[in-house]
Amino acid sequence: MRLPEKADPGDGDQRAATAEGGRTSLDQSTQLGRRASAVDGGSGWRFTSWAGCCEASLVWVIGPSGMDQVVEFESTDGAEGGGNRRHLIRVSVDGEILSEWDEDPELAAARRWRQSNGRAASSSRRYFVTNQLRYMWVLTFRDEHWDRRSVMRDVSEFARRLRSERASKAFPYWYSPELHPGGHGWHVNFFIAERVPHRLVEQVWSHGFVYVTDFATAPRAPRGEPLGLCPTPRDGWRRASRYGCKYSQKDWSPEHVGRTSHRYEVAQHFQPTRVRHWVRDRADAESLVKLLVPEDARQRLKVWDSNDARDWSGPPVRTWKW
Repeated sequence: MRLPEKADPGDGDQRAATAEGGRTSLDQSTQLGRRASAVDGGSGWRFTSWAGCCEASLVWVIGPSGMDQVVEFESTDGAEGGGNRRHLIRVSVDGEILSEWDEDPELAAARRWRQSNGRAASSSRRYFVTNQLRYMWVLTFRDEHWDRRSVMRDVSEFARRLRSERASKAFPYWYSPELHPGGHGWHVNFFIAERVPHRLVEQVWSHGFVYVTDFATAPRAPRGEPLGLCPTPRDGWRRASRYGCKYSQKDWSPEHVGRTSHRYEVAQHFQPTRVRHWVRDRADAESLVKLLVPEDARQRLKVWDSNDARDWSGPPVRTWKW
């Protein structure tokens, strides 16, 4: 089997994200027996690889035709004080109602938010690894700073000035603000790939103290959590991503981020390169993984399969990292 030659650079595929995180309209046992070609807009197995960050995934994508569909609408549940619940009906391709269920709106909102956070974390991890981001600069404010939009503007200006001071071309970065656990408002975790003189960062930031952690070599995280040694540089880049997202996700709730704000910001034009195509089954996907993974990295290959997750409610997914 030949790998596709056409690469698709981008910061993620909304359809793929929905398929990986959303509710499936098929039972897993029926999905495994379906056809695996989606060139006609139907459903099938889609294999995606990100060679630059050593990852691949296989997911059953539910297409717009030829499959059972889930229809949903809002209905009053009759409880005291009213209130709306999402009512979902699974309908066969012949129009037969197969099943019905209700979903509490608060639980549904929480589920969608968890899925959105998961997609943000996955996209961030690939960006980190592709661009080898390992140095986290914590940018603080002397005085309490609670205006998140203002903070994001300050950091955007910091990135522009840092590039100017270094007389360099655009460089990759990732940053997200974090609420200080003891009060005092926001501070910012700003990740880059190269070590920059401490005095320069402090001068360019100018709003307060700064300090740095190298996640590829540091034995402990800034908060004192033990990290241990990284067997490969790539482990350090992934570690940096996990840390950045872990301490940012708690502040990614709607009341903190807002409807029009971003969870995090990145430098443009540094997105991972994605290659994807349709395969017939999992065996085809495994054959592609063997072609992608270098021999000296096969012992580090890690596989996750949704069939091993008891609470998985989405379509079948299998991922590989090496």
